[in-house]
Amino acid sequence: MFELTKHKAYELLKTTWSRVSLDYVILSVGKDYEGYVAHKLAVIEAFRILELRLAAFAYQLNIEVENMVATKVDTEEFLMLPSHAYYEDRSKKQVCINVPAPMPYWYAFLEPPYGTPYVKSDFIRFNDILFPNRQALEVYRWNDDFSNYFDAGKEWWGTGLWSVYDRKTGTMVVIGASQTD
Repeated sequence: MFELTKHKAYELLKTTWSRVSLDYVILSVGKDYEGYVAHKLAVIEAFRILELRLAAFAYQLNIEVENMVATKVDTEEFLMLPSHAYYEDRSKKQVCINVPAPMPYWYAFLEPPYGTPYVKSDFIRFNDILFPNRQALEVYRWNDDFSNYFDAGKEWWGTGLWSVYDRKTGTMVVIGASQTD
């Protein structure tokens, strides 16, 4: 398993969608895919990579592997879109919504603590690039009790962690959400 550092989504996160506040790690799993076990190994590897990214801030990620638990999530549920018109045009009056628990991926993308200019069409376009084979995806949502990565989000905004495997490309995307104001 290795990181796909040249993946197009990484470049887009630096340019077009630079205000997305999520942590993405894109890995090649190849022929080593073994369902849940591969997802767990991918999350562990992603956290190792995130720790390297955070090294400049002297932040050390702790992982308690024995406390990692995930549940399978339907692809449609994972890529669900917000229904409110506010997410189609940010010029409309901002709304206060009740965020369902657990936090949905769309919310993590479109509602970071300090706001974002992105709308539903941005979410769709980015995920079309990240997940081109929607019918070939296997998604897991992970608990937030196995790492200090989640501490900031538990203070206020919330947490989320998903691992998404594309059976056609052998690619695993790990998406982390944990922020505070």
